[in-house]
Formats: sequence, C-alpha cells, structure tokens
Amino acid sequence: MTQSSLVLDSLPMDKNSALYQSVRSHYLFSGLDEEDFERLAAEMKVVDLDQGEVLFHRGDPADSFYYVDTGLVELSLIAATGDKKTLEVVNPGRTFGEAVTFMREVKFPVTAEGLQQSKLCEIPNRAFLDMLRTNRDACMRLLADLSRHLHARVREIENLSVQNARHRLSSYLIDHITDARDGDQATARLELPRHVIASRLSIKPETLSRLLRSLADEGIISIEDRVVFIHSLARLRPYD
Repeated sequence: MTQSSLVLDSLPMDKNSALYQSVRSHYLFSGLDEEDFERLAAEMKVVDLDQGEVLFHRGDPADSFYYVDTGLVELSLIAATGDKKTLEVVNPGRTFGEAVTFMREVKFPVTAEGLQQSKLCEIPNRAFLDMLRTNRDACMRLLADLSRHLHARVREIENLSVQNARHRLSSYLIDHITDARDGDQATARLELPRHVIASRLSIKPETLSRLLRSLADEGIISIEDRVVFIHSLARLRPYD
C-alpha cells in the first residue's frame, strides 16, 4: 500500500488515547503549551501499518512526517544493482521524515516499510511549519533532532569506511547488549531479521552468517535463536 491509499486507513487522534499522551511527551512537542499542542494534534492522524507494508516509496510527495508508537519501521534505498540498503530502523518513541519538511523539493528520499505490525502518528508538515513560525522552543528542539540524525549518519559513514565487516558486526553486538554481567561476559539480543542487520552493516546475509559462525567457532559467542551470549567482551571488541 502506498501513501495515497493510507489516507483511507488513517483516523483522527483521540485526545484521551495513550497515543496522544505518547506523542505529547516526545521532546519535539513536550515544550509546547497545551493550546499549541492541541491545535497541532487536531491535524494528526493515526496510521496502522502491517508487517511488510510500504508506508511510502522514495520519490513520493512528502506532506507529513511520522511518530512511531509501536512496532518497527525500516527506512531503505534500492541500489543500482537492485539490492536494498537499510539506512535506519525506527523504534517506538521516535520520529522520521521531519527533515523533508524543509527541503526545496518536498519528496521522500527513502522508502519506509513496516518491519512489524506498527502504529504511527502522522503529523502534517503544513501544520507543523505553522506552529514553528510562532514557537522558538520548538524550533530549537527540531534543530537538535536534525543534528542528532546528521551525527549518526556521519558516524555510520566513518564506520563503513574504516572498519572491516567483522569489526562492524562486533560493534553492532556491543551496541545491542541487554545484560552486562560481571566480568567479561554479556548478552545481546538480535531483534531485527538477519537480512536487515546485514543491510545495516553493508554486508551480504551470507557474510553475516559466516561471521557469526566464525565468532562462535572461536568461542567468543554462542547463539540461541535471537539471543547472543558473549563469552568474552575483550575478544569481541574490535579495537582491543
């Protein structure tokens, strides 16, 4: 389903809903007074996105940005070779697409697809821009958000340029540690499908599988389903 058909599946946001409160607490909106936020919220819509469903394609007109309440949304590009490159996976509590509001050509530069059943809040660019024109605090929060995204992209380019594939995988596992035990052991959880992780690391899925097997054969990790048991952080860390 494309963005145009999503209009039929979107509903106004209920002021008494948990989603309303969740969006209200996001730092892009938490600094607004109640009157400003209510006026903006009246323009917002609730969008349900199925797993594997496309929210919008690269090049589609961008007249809104989105807040993820539940689920996961993948932002990707299709390379000239036909391979899909996952640029980012947007978790609950985060927004995406807001930078496009300020572009000269207001079209989405990526494709957005549901990795899981997801509930989103759609924020119209026009209403958001009208609010920014009269709210300095909201402008500063948006600048901070865009700066964070830029810094993340610079770090990703640096990692892809400097680190080899095994180093990138090691860094990824360390970034996703959920339980750091005493000493040299920890546990990480691979929430995303392996083909998405491989795309994020700019490697082929088979290369990812080979690297994981190699780390397991060396006794550095063991894997049960989506859980990775790290037996030696010192040996896993790429720069130790």
